[in-house]
Amino acid sequence: MTSRTVEPPGAEPDYGSLVRDDRVHRTLYTEPSVFADEMERIFGRTWVYLGHESEIPEPHDFKLTNLGTRPVILSRDEEGTARAFFNRCSHRGVTVCNEARGNAPRFVCSYHGWTYSSAGGLLNVPFPSGMGDSFDPAEWGLRHLDRVESYRGFVFGVLSAEAPTLAEHLGAAAALIDEWVDRAPDGEIVVRHGVRRVAARANWKLYLDGAADGLHPFATHRSFVEMSARHRDGLFISQFRRNPDETPMYSRVLGGGHQYLDQRPGMGGRVWDATRPAPGTEASVADLEQRYGPETTAEILERTTVAGMNVFVFPNLSLVDNSIGVVQPREVNRTEVLWHVTSLAGAEPQSLPLRLRIGEDFPNFGDPDDIENWERAQRGLELVPDVEWLHTGRGDDGEEGAHYGVTNEAPMRAYQREWLRLMQHRDGNTP
Repeated sequence: MTSRTVEPPGAEPDYGSLVRDDRVHRTLYTEPSVFADEMERIFGRTWVYLGHESEIPEPHDFKLTNLGTRPVILSRDEEGTARAFFNRCSHRGVTVCNEARGNAPRFVCSYHGWTYSSAGGLLNVPFPSGMGDSFDPAEWGLRHLDRVESYRGFVFGVLSAEAPTLAEHLGAAAALIDEWVDRAPDGEIVVRHGVRRVAARANWKLYLDGAADGLHPFATHRSFVEMSARHRDGLFISQFRRNPDETPMYSRVLGGGHQYLDQRPGMGGRVWDATRPAPGTEASVADLEQRYGPETTAEILERTTVAGMNVFVFPNLSLVDNSIGVVQPREVNRTEVLWHVTSLAGAEPQSLPLRLRIGEDFPNFGDPDDIENWERAQRGLELVPDVEWLHTGRGDDGEEGAHYGVTNEAPMRAYQREWLRLMQHRDGNTP
């Protein structure tokens, strides 16, 4: 087995030796020092998804989110501008907001009562005469992220003022976000249906490894695949029963660490026809046909069902079917994925319950499979240090944007190269 050079204590890791053309080192998933560097060099220097504009529609609306492990408040100020600042009092470091979401014109620290506006500015300190003439409230507001920008309702933030623009960061992924959002009649999605929290004792990159992985379903989700095929061959995910590279499905490397897998070509024809039955399907379809007629109902159902698209925007945003997934690192071996089922602005109200039921389908059957394998992988990586490397060499790398068979690991290798690019810069500048 290929070995690596052991760094002396306190030395800068040679990250270039840990990511190779056909393998990565186990310590990328197990070492707390690597995780700490990731929070600084990746989540501290590149654009990170924070939330959706529809989650904070009114002035003073807020939600708690994260930038890596840093707690952040995403807030809409009095003027209606989306703001993002650290959930950390400037006085003694106490979190000033402890509700997941709500509406508040001000945030008051529970320790000493420092009070901040929904824009993050310091409004008041108790007994201000004791602060002295040199105290400047403008200096002591909540620390803002350097930049906050939105694309099609998706709000991103970055700590580095030198980072590229959000448009440059998204690159080719922007067109896929457009395609995903444009299924809505009014060209917007709505995120107001709560959150489903998936917790795993696993490193956050194990999710990224599978973001465009079309090889694992036949094994990881075998019971789901077989159940779908027994009901009717051609249903969603049954296309993975055979060699998926012999189907028209494909994956793409989008640049910037972003990944894409398109399942729709493998479903054949209309995606609705490949949709697995959900509770209430027949009644919902009958109601829609009575109200709108068969032809219009067919159009409604096609945009109500799964998108058949897996879009991953590095480092933490995942668009899968009708849901937004947010990859949230907690510790080197602890990760949460926060799933938000979306609705379509302008869609017929009668279609919403059906969309929500369809959105529950794969999570109920597929997520437990994925979590189990992430945790099994983490245990193996931690408990067997004698085997240092993970194989990542399936398939060939092509030009950026090229189509691959969905078992090709090129998208995974591409995100690992972006990971390496960011991790090899230890100074405060964005590479």
